[in-house]
Amino acid sequence: MEALRGGGDPLSARKQMMSRITQASLVSAIKQIADTDPGARESICDEIFVEQPNLLASVLVLTKMDIPPRHVEMALEALMVMHLALKASGIETITEAEQERELQRLAASVRFSEGLKLPLVEESVSQYVGFQKEPWLLAYVVGLLQDNGALSMTNEGSKYLILSVLNLVACVANARSAV
Repeated sequence: MEALRGGGDPLSARKQMMSRITQASLVSAIKQIADTDPGARESICDEIFVEQPNLLASVLVLTKMDIPPRHVEMALEALMVMHLALKASGIETITEAEQERELQRLAASVRFSEGLKLPLVEESVSQYVGFQKEPWLLAYVVGLLQDNGALSMTNEGSKYLILSVLNLVACVANARSAV
């Protein structure tokens, strides 16, 4: 969560202005989910089912893979936080085709880095992060993945979990406005 504190550099200020999700709305949504009882979380998931069914499906499908339930719950928590933080932004329903497009972009970024020496991998990751439209959201989900041990998992299912959560961020970042 350290990344959510922000910095004083001009690039951070420019990125925040491009974001649909501000630092304040993200922090508010995180606190709201943390203080929410299971019944209220279920209501939030019902809203997501109506407004963003494809995003919800991309998280629920994780239950069919070799992913521990606590990590599926973490991915669902990330989606609920995104949903609450985005409520006023007015994005269109993200289609399955849009999700697939964003996943292909993400996978291409990962494939690009394969086989590179460490300094080049670090530069590639730095460039990927530097061009994100939702830096606060990306920092949140990477922190969530780290805090829950998902980044240190080594089974096959872990890559699906990580790609799924990062793809949620990419989908939100590149979603069309409804207006």
